[in-house]
Amino acid sequence: MKVCVVGAGGVGGLLAAVLRKAGVDVSLLVTERHLEPIRKNGLTLIGPDGRLNVALQAETDARAIGPVDVVVVTVKMWAVESLAPTLKPLLGKDTAVIPLQNGIDAPEVLAKVLGWDHVVYGSANMNAAIEEPGVIRQRNPNTNITIAEKQGGVSSRLTKVKEVFSGAGISVEVGTDGPALLWDKFIGLVSNSSLCALLRSPMGVVQKDEDAWALYSTVFNEVVAVGRASGISLPEEKTQARLAKARSGPPMVMPSMAVDTVAGNRLELPWLAGRVRDLGKVHGIPTPAIDFIWTALKPFLNGRAAAG
Repeated sequence: MKVCVVGAGGVGGLLAAVLRKAGVDVSLLVTERHLEPIRKNGLTLIGPDGRLNVALQAETDARAIGPVDVVVVTVKMWAVESLAPTLKPLLGKDTAVIPLQNGIDAPEVLAKVLGWDHVVYGSANMNAAIEEPGVIRQRNPNTNITIAEKQGGVSSRLTKVKEVFSGAGISVEVGTDGPALLWDKFIGLVSNSSLCALLRSPMGVVQKDEDAWALYSTVFNEVVAVGRASGISLPEEKTQARLAKARSGPPMVMPSMAVDTVAGNRLELPWLAGRVRDLGKVHGIPTPAIDFIWTALKPFLNGRAAAG
């Protein structure tokens, strides 16, 4: 199997390093910032099992890579629309394009350009960040992906993805309800990213402070209500289990939007809490806690807020 990982950030770098270590034919499509460090020094992953360095093909132009079996898109959400046309050289007859962006919009955005024959639903549960170009630090050992075809069912190509990725130590679940798959992560992601970015702190701070946890729970339940109003299957037992898991999860987890807030980088807020806020208005669902999060973080959408 030939795999192209698009983006050398936390998730992309982690996946590329782990797959390459397992002997998978992996290439990276990167920006100029990452190109020379990776070509010169390889891709380094610092994780719970120590330090790993792998050599692999890195390019800034998809035409230099050519058709592959699987394209894993890991860039930030704001880059997806303009990136989509540049991915066409990576497509073969049955290439699966797996978007792993935060939020719920990436599959639709990619499919408008690349088609649902190629694009599938994808969701990732992993926590890693760039230390410097070509160097990724993994914050917890989870490397989990869930994928689903637009039309449902379990296709042979996704079965193959599961087989190859699982062989590299990446847990893959093949689902049959793509939108529900995205929202299952989205309800926790919006809550985690909102509170951790607001507090500039990892999840442990939210978990142990009762006031912070009360706000977290309110945000969580607002997202669930908006999801259900949007026609998404979110069973009560499953959502409450996810809420309980958030309370007991690894305390040092720092969602990427919180990392970006601390670093003064651009935020994915419009595709997270902002998206829920917009859908709440469409469906007549009040979202006062999310409205507060939006107001508090909006000045930092493009980095550190200017005084004047």
